[in-house]
Amino acid sequence: MEATLGWMPWLEPIDAKIVWLRASGTRWKEICWEVGLARAAAHEHWLYALCVLAWRLNGKDRVEYIGRRRLIARVRFGAGSRRC
Repeated sequence: MEATLGWMPWLEPIDAKIVWLRASGTRWKEICWEVGLARAAAHEHWLYALCVLAWRLNGKDRVEYIGRRRLIARVRFGAGSRRC
């Protein structure tokens, strides 16, 4: 996990916290209490953060003018997908 510390600045603070807690094995219920989000919202933040990391590790520029769900769809279905 120490090797990934350099990636945390790519994420919003709440997203980084959720990713870190999840990677350390914290249960979703405890994460939700800690960050003050519902389970579905916390999961979407976590999924978005993983997509941002994948996006950046694949050499793409910063993600700015794209919504959470659109980025998740792009990463899931690939950059060539017309579903975005």
